[in-house]
Amino acid sequence: MKYKILKGIREIQKRKPEFLKSSYLKSKIADIFFESWLERYKKSFILQKSSRILIISMEALGDNVVKTTSIKKISEYYGKENIYIMCRDKWECVFNQLGYNVVGMQKIKNPIKNVRYKIEFFKKLNELHFQKVILLDHLSDGKILKNLISNEKIGISNEENKYMTKEIRMPEDKWYVLDRQSLIVNELLKQSFTKEDLRPDMREMFKERKYSDIISIGIGASSEQKTLPIKNMSEILKMLSERYPNKKIVLLGNGKKQEYYSKQLIENCNCKNIESYIGRISLIETIRVINDSDFFLGYDSGLSNIAFALRKKYVCLFWTDMTVWQHPFDDLKIIKGDGVNPENDGYHGTDILNSIKVEQVEEALKELKL
Repeated sequence: MKYKILKGIREIQKRKPEFLKSSYLKSKIADIFFESWLERYKKSFILQKSSRILIISMEALGDNVVKTTSIKKISEYYGKENIYIMCRDKWECVFNQLGYNVVGMQKIKNPIKNVRYKIEFFKKLNELHFQKVILLDHLSDGKILKNLISNEKIGISNEENKYMTKEIRMPEDKWYVLDRQSLIVNELLKQSFTKEDLRPDMREMFKERKYSDIISIGIGASSEQKTLPIKNMSEILKMLSERYPNKKIVLLGNGKKQEYYSKQLIENCNCKNIESYIGRISLIETIRVINDSDFFLGYDSGLSNIAFALRKKYVCLFWTDMTVWQHPFDDLKIIKGDGVNPENDGYHGTDILNSIKVEQVEEALKELKL
């Protein structure tokens, strides 16, 4: 019943008109102020010649790690010392670990404070005098490009984009994420990279192994509809505990919701070899744990894409028939249910996800020879 109440509250919040939200007026005023400043700033700015190139990647963690080989190809072509990556500040540590120049942008909720921050941020960014700006986001309207001054602004677009000097149109059949990346990388470098060529590889992040005899489990995702009800996930964890009694099963994630979720899982399972690392280790250490694991199991999430980028064998419990993030490689298994008789709690998952059977996970482990 508790989860049904939470779902109801979430649905009510979604339906609330934008103009009734308390921050609406403040946001409108802040936007007008920023646009006025930007117009004056552009008129007075003189772009100087340099070799610097900015890659914009403002999407979620999973999107960022899936781009790592594409970024590496671009940096090899233009010189890694010339490449700067703009991303959300909470992912900055990942690109720093990979040796890039990184410009992390904060997300400030207060509209007034945010506009002050944006003015200082884009002043400093433009003072680096980028000759080329590459928008590497998979789905973006490109509006962020208007804040940058450069001779060339290039990115993928579904329709005419006034913020780009060069648009790369995405064909209707190019929906898989690495196919999208190949469009822009091939245009930039005048080569013919396939999705296999651009498969991410972050194994260079760690030279030595720190953990042993562990199985890593990603228990979170960007929304509750991508995660299983406690009962369903507990059954999978119990099976893993029995199947691998000499391995430590480590629960990974971030935030209070996932801390609560992991606590419930541990209580339900009552297995001595299951332990939560949530709230105890940093993002980089979480990536290290996945890197050192025997294998990974999780949802459609950033951590699953980290396992993908670390070339780990993994099982992904999938929530939809959409194919954008269904990686077509043999060393991983994407599992979906048939949608029949799903185990629902009124809050977590979808019919496709919640109808996954433990037997499907066991079969996937056998196919991966785990």
